[in-house]
Amino acid sequence: MPIVDRRDFLKFAIGGAVGTLFSPLPWVPMDEVAKWSQRWSPIPEKGGTSYLNSTCKLCPGNCGIRVRLIEKKRAIKIEGHPNHPVNRGGLCPLGLAGLQYLYHEDIRVKQPLKRVGARGKGEWKPLSWEEALGELTAHLKELRQNNLSHTLALLDGQGSGSQALLMSRFVKAYGSPNVVRPYQQADLEESLTQTMHGFRAGLAYDLPRAQYLLSFGSALLDGWGTPTWVAQAYQEWRKTPAQGRAKLVQIDSLASTTASLADEWFAIKPGTEGHLALGLAQVMIEKGWYNKEYVQGRTSGLDSLQEVLKEYTPEKVSHLTGLSKEAILKISRDFTSAKQPLAVWGKGKGELPGSLFEAAAVHTLNLLAGSINKSGGVYLQEGFSPATWPKLGLDSLAEKGLSQARLDGAFSQKYPLSGQLLNQFFAKAAQKTPYPVNILLINEANPAFSLTGGTFAQALEQIPYLVSFSSLMDETTALADLILPAPTFLERWDDGYNSRGVPFPVYGITKPVLPPLHQTRPAGEVFIALAKALGGSVQEALPFESMEAVVKQAAKGVYEMKKGRLTDGPLPEAGKYSSASFESFDKFWEQLVAQGTWYHLEDKGEAGKTKAAFPAGVFLAGQNKSVQAHGESPEEAPLLLVPSSLMLLQAGYWANPPFLTKYLGEETLTRNDLVAQIHPETAKSLSLREGEVVEIQSARGKAKVRIALFEGAMPKVIFAALGLGHQVFDPTLKNRGANLYPILDTTVDPMTGLEVPRPTRVKIKKA
Repeated sequence: MPIVDRRDFLKFAIGGAVGTLFSPLPWVPMDEVAKWSQRWSPIPEKGGTSYLNSTCKLCPGNCGIRVRLIEKKRAIKIEGHPNHPVNRGGLCPLGLAGLQYLYHEDIRVKQPLKRVGARGKGEWKPLSWEEALGELTAHLKELRQNNLSHTLALLDGQGSGSQALLMSRFVKAYGSPNVVRPYQQADLEESLTQTMHGFRAGLAYDLPRAQYLLSFGSALLDGWGTPTWVAQAYQEWRKTPAQGRAKLVQIDSLASTTASLADEWFAIKPGTEGHLALGLAQVMIEKGWYNKEYVQGRTSGLDSLQEVLKEYTPEKVSHLTGLSKEAILKISRDFTSAKQPLAVWGKGKGELPGSLFEAAAVHTLNLLAGSINKSGGVYLQEGFSPATWPKLGLDSLAEKGLSQARLDGAFSQKYPLSGQLLNQFFAKAAQKTPYPVNILLINEANPAFSLTGGTFAQALEQIPYLVSFSSLMDETTALADLILPAPTFLERWDDGYNSRGVPFPVYGITKPVLPPLHQTRPAGEVFIALAKALGGSVQEALPFESMEAVVKQAAKGVYEMKKGRLTDGPLPEAGKYSSASFESFDKFWEQLVAQGTWYHLEDKGEAGKTKAAFPAGVFLAGQNKSVQAHGESPEEAPLLLVPSSLMLLQAGYWANPPFLTKYLGEETLTRNDLVAQIHPETAKSLSLREGEVVEIQSARGKAKVRIALFEGAMPKVIFAALGLGHQVFDPTLKNRGANLYPILDTTVDPMTGLEVPRPTRVKIKKA
């Protein structure tokens, strides 16, 4: 038996959780885990087997899936579609375990419910769909009749795709400007590209062709971007012999999964990623290591940038970040000498907002390297939206309501860069300024659990009527006045535009692989019914009979592009891609429904032919604020709390499936306690022992955790994962661990208005 030292053991333990050593994709071994987990519900012993192709909607990756059915009556397995251009037959653990949302009787909402007791007491009256729609319609009619249409608001957790467009269109036709969604990394990307490129676009990364990937805290192998796309890239990097293969370099204050599997890991002080990026930029310019042809021909503002960078010498950046001057020089040299270098940002999975300062600093490295719209680099994509809608006609009530300002202040004079500011929305709703929210509709979002700052609870006290469209009884749904249960993505028509961070357009549809198991209706079809009940211009705005018709119209927009192909055959070899031809839309639709996905590999987007600008003003504005931890003083609270992201632990609307929770290691969950990792020397200085239960306290709250000693944790920093601490769901999740969201300190980014979590000052009290 070979001898394994501690470092190799850590790599094996962390990497083994995603199966990197044993499979083409890091998470394929989880397929066996998922199959085992699905046996917790009865599976038919006999019957004919069939497969249906669809699209996973559990994250914005929109991976292609195949669902295995027995007698077309029961789904028993989800696997990746082998011809899909993004996941190529692989699937992440969440996608593989997706059937647990379908068959989990304990957490599914099975019929419309009306609250009859106090909020949060769990006292409900079952309603028929006719009764539920009648009640909501009456509330909506009353608002409009009283010229209060602008006091309706929609929080849509999906935020993209045809159903999202449909719901947003309804709210606009009704007469409200208030459509918001939880933060997505695309929000900050659009602010970044508007600032530096002069137009709003998303960022897509040609990861498989990158030769040197510099990651600033991104959990690349724990769910960042589209997980299967990153896994495909990692597979490509590891195919090549070590001498000439791509290099992954991780900047991280914790020996995370990505750090442990990277070629090089550099630990820095939490919150200093943007400063390190500017320090690297300073070296690149001073040494003349940047792409002079690209910078001189395609950028502006280099002189102003150089003035800013005088404050970012290697000596000063070393003091700020804790990284040695020699390491700063090495990273700069390696990045600029690589043939196809690429820098990425968005800490963790990208689920928490970051600052424009940090994003712009990292993107500056890509500009200096000339890695924009280039193979192995970052592509600017203005978005792919195939849906074509008739011109929206507004009546006088709608026009009057839309003349009111958005509550979140997005695209306002104060925050002209940002389109989504959920924390700002709830802060205004709590203050009822400049007007109240009388009806809040929430679709597949759980702000009661995952919103930082505590603003949702304050806002809800001022919102008289909350309606939840949800498949699950989550924390927010448990507080609703009316619950309109939605089917899972395996029971409804829907679609997805693009895969997050993938540099070519992808259009995937979902369709019912089985009839709905309960009395559920897709949210889109509920909005169609509400539009009919309201009549007039609102009804005219939604001229559809079903979500299938909505998806079919979007598919027609794809067909009329006359390019791309379906996943009905193997992916074409490099250099041999060609678009398919279809004799008619009906034939295209038939094959799209059968296969589930259309894509166009050769369309990289490549928007942004104008010059890019180095944003010296952004760097000056964020110079001193990016490294400050908020809360109490270092003397009162000597540790910094930094939340971490895990592939096996969901931290948003979708709570963890039961088996993924069971599969969490003891470094994350022990018994019913969230585990916090801390360096042994730090623990010794505080007289803390391995396994000791303590209370961490910030200026905003407290959480009980169990201490784990870990040499891969930066001294004086405590690390714990987001996603535990639920107050609802089944016994595998309810009351297990602590929810860190409420105790995180945040600050409003002055450039974007986003509420950005910072390293949080905490102290420890022994239990």
